[in-house]
Amino acid sequence: MQLFIYEPAYRRLQSEIHAICPQVRPILIYKDCRVELDGRELPPAEFKPEAAWISPDLFFSPAARDFFRLLLGGPRLKWLQSAAAGFDNPIFQDLAKKTEIYTNSNGAAKSIAEFIFANVIEYFQPFAKRRDAQRAHDWKRFQFRDIAGTEWMIIGYGNIGQQTGIRARAFEARVTGVRRHPTGGEPADAMLRPEEMLDALPGMDVVVLTADSNDSTRHLVNADFLAAMKPRSVLVNIARGALIDETALLESLSRGKPGYAILDVFETEPLPKESPFWDHPNVRVTAHCAASSPMMEPRGDAVFLRNLAHYTAKEPLELQVRF
Repeated sequence: MQLFIYEPAYRRLQSEIHAICPQVRPILIYKDCRVELDGRELPPAEFKPEAAWISPDLFFSPAARDFFRLLLGGPRLKWLQSAAAGFDNPIFQDLAKKTEIYTNSNGAAKSIAEFIFANVIEYFQPFAKRRDAQRAHDWKRFQFRDIAGTEWMIIGYGNIGQQTGIRARAFEARVTGVRRHPTGGEPADAMLRPEEMLDALPGMDVVVLTADSNDSTRHLVNADFLAAMKPRSVLVNIARGALIDETALLESLSRGKPGYAILDVFETEPLPKESPFWDHPNVRVTAHCAASSPMMEPRGDAVFLRNLAHYTAKEPLELQVRF
């Protein structure tokens, strides 16, 4: 089996790959964009991989553009494994048309869930005021909000949403997940479909967006959505900026709905320096970094190796995207 793979990723997992699938013949793309098979440069006409892996480290490599170009211009694959969780980038949608099986990754889910939870805790606990009091040598107490007993709505209850829900429930919050097709086995206290969520919004203390960006979710958070939110509630977006009507959010923040917004993604990135979000007292701005954990690579590697074992054994693959 010919497997198209980024050379540093192959070297990192070489022994594991061949232990799982001894018949693998890697087509290697190097950082300088050279492509080799069996130690010789591979002419484009001979580029015929059966499978390909978009590894976590490829995304930030100078070889990424050529990797995608070769896949899009090459023959149809039997299997494509992506290290990304999302599917909204047009390149992934184009690649999905070039493969029989497309699998994504949950390698970033735990890291993103921790990022979400850390930021919500920071808002509930007045850490900044405590630090200021310490610097001023001021023995002062500040009240805080408990997470226990709060109501959370997590919109997009896939891998990231469920990992977030697990953590919230561990702190004794009540979690309502929202997804188009609930399975009944989700780790949540209640599950809703998207058309049911507006009625439940007024009772939610924390609303987290982890949904895909597509036509149905564009400006999901609009004026009507915001008007239905609970005063002093928290809105978290680690999904895509397109899910929020940013003009409507800025207007609604002035009315305390939500009371605070934790925003890691925006419609325009990098966020322009003149954006009012930067200096808004009730907004936490971060630079699309919710997955910036060193654990993303080993977890993404593990997903690929498990699926390579399934593929070799002709078993169903994990995290298959259905079209």
